[in-house]
Amino acid sequence: MNDRLADLVCIRCGRSYPVADHTAGCPRCLEQGTPANLRCRYDGDSIGELAVRGARTLGEGSTPLFPLPAELAPDGVAVWVKNESANPTGSHKDRFSRGAVGRAAAAGYESVVAASSGNAAVSLAAYAAAHGLGCDLAVTHDVPEPIAAAVRDTGGRLHLFDTAEQRWDFVREHDADPERLAVTNHARPVVGSSPFGIDSMRPIGWEIVEELGRIPEHVLLPTARGDLAFGVHLGLREMARRREQPGPRIHLVEPFPRLAAVLAGANVHDSFAGDATATPSIGGDSATVQALQVLEETGGTAIAIDDGVDQARIGLARNGILLEGASAIVLPALHAAYDRSRIAPGETAVLLATAHPFKGL
Repeated sequence: MNDRLADLVCIRCGRSYPVADHTAGCPRCLEQGTPANLRCRYDGDSIGELAVRGARTLGEGSTPLFPLPAELAPDGVAVWVKNESANPTGSHKDRFSRGAVGRAAAAGYESVVAASSGNAAVSLAAYAAAHGLGCDLAVTHDVPEPIAAAVRDTGGRLHLFDTAEQRWDFVREHDADPERLAVTNHARPVVGSSPFGIDSMRPIGWEIVEELGRIPEHVLLPTARGDLAFGVHLGLREMARRREQPGPRIHLVEPFPRLAAVLAGANVHDSFAGDATATPSIGGDSATVQALQVLEETGGTAIAIDDGVDQARIGLARNGILLEGASAIVLPALHAAYDRSRIAPGETAVLLATAHPFKGL
C-alpha cells in the first residue's frame, strides 16, 4: 500500500479509521442506520498518488478526450467526450478494478467476490486473473452469454441468481470468508463499493483538466450508486484546489428519479421504482450518500432521462461514436440541462462515456 495513504475517513460523519477493509462502509454510521462509504485520505498533495502502489495494470487510463461534433451539441456550448470505453475491457470499471483487486492482492486475499450486471464482471475477472487471484461473480440469469464466456475464459467463477438482492446476499455471505474480499456493494441500505477502487478512478478528473488545459464548467456522467461519480469528483476537486479555482458542476444522469427524488424530499435510503431497460448498467432502485454528496459539494443537478436514449445512441453512432445506452444517456441529459438553463452558451461541458456497446454481442 502507498505509505502516503493516511487513513480511511467516513464521507458522512468524518470519523477516521486505520487502513483496512470495511466492506459495508463506516461502522459507526451503519450502527446508526445511516450507512455511508469511506474514502481514502492522504498526507499532503495526493495528485499522482493512488492507494495501491504496484498494482498490476492492463493499460487502463489516459483515455481520449475529443470534441463532440458541433451538430450534436447545444448552441454555443463547447462539449467534449471523455471516452472511458477505450480502457482494456471496454469500460471505466478497469480503473476501479485496478484499485479494488490491487488492494486484495496487497492485503493477501486469495480471491475477490462481487456482484455485477456486466461491465464490472468482465473487468474484475480480468484484473483478478492478472494478479493470480480467484474471482467469484454473482450475476443474474439474464447476463449476456458473451460476458459469461469472457469471465469463464479468465478463470472467473459465475454464480447465477434471479434478483439483484440475491446477488448481494451471496457477496455478503462470502465476505465473511477471511480469504475473500468483497469489492462491490452488499449492504442494504446501499453504501457503495470498495474505497480503494473508487480512489483509483480519481485520475479521470486529473486527466480531464490536463487534457482540456482548464477546468470545465460542467461534467456530466451516468450514475447508479455513485462510485464513478465520487471518484471523478475527488480527482476534479484536487485539480481545482491545486489551481485555486472553482471546480466544475457535476451533473449525475439517471434513467428515472432516484437522486432527483431525494433532492425533492425523499430519504436517500428509500427505494425507488423505475424502468432502466435501455440503460441496465445504471439500473437499480437505490441512491447513496456518496452520490448525493457529489451534487451538494459541486452545485450539480440530478437529471432523470426516461426517453430518447436509443435516439441518442444512434445519433452518436452516426458520428462514429459507439457507446452503450448507459453512456449515450449523457447526450439527452446535456440538452435537458441546457434547456433548463443549467448550462449556458459560452461554457464548456465534458461528457463521460463509460462503455462501448459490444459486450452483449
